[in-house]
Amino acid sequence: MKRHIMKNNKNRGMTLPELLIMVTIVAILASIVLPSWNSLVKAARRADARNSLIFIQVEQERYRSSNGRYAPSMNALGYSSYNSTSRNYYSISIVSSSDAAFIASATPNTNGGQDNDPCGTFAVDQSGPTESGVYASISECW
Repeated sequence: MKRHIMKNNKNRGMTLPELLIMVTIVAILASIVLPSWNSLVKAARRADARNSLIFIQVEQERYRSSNGRYAPSMNALGYSSYNSTSRNYYSISIVSSSDAAFIASATPNTNGGQDNDPCGTFAVDQSGPTESGVYASISECW
């Protein structure tokens, strides 16, 4: 008889209430962690867009040293279709250009990744990050 009781204890699994408690704990943890994870992912994508704009700023200075003016388009810099990430979260473009100044922007694409980001569009000019007009705040987003 003792042997029979031991055998039943070995094959015992989780009861339904135990399983429900475990599922509830996992759901609560997921509801706490997921929003934090999403905000970190968006922040990483923003950092990638900012890095791309700094890269374009350096390329613009290189172009200006050779041609006496800033490049009027991404094509002139040799980047016909340049996006900040392989997943295409931001479109990088040159908004305006002249002999002495330029503005390049990183605009969130409407692919569901960054389109609801409160920072919106990032921009750099010949002096560095700019927040004039409709561009993202340097103090909050850069």
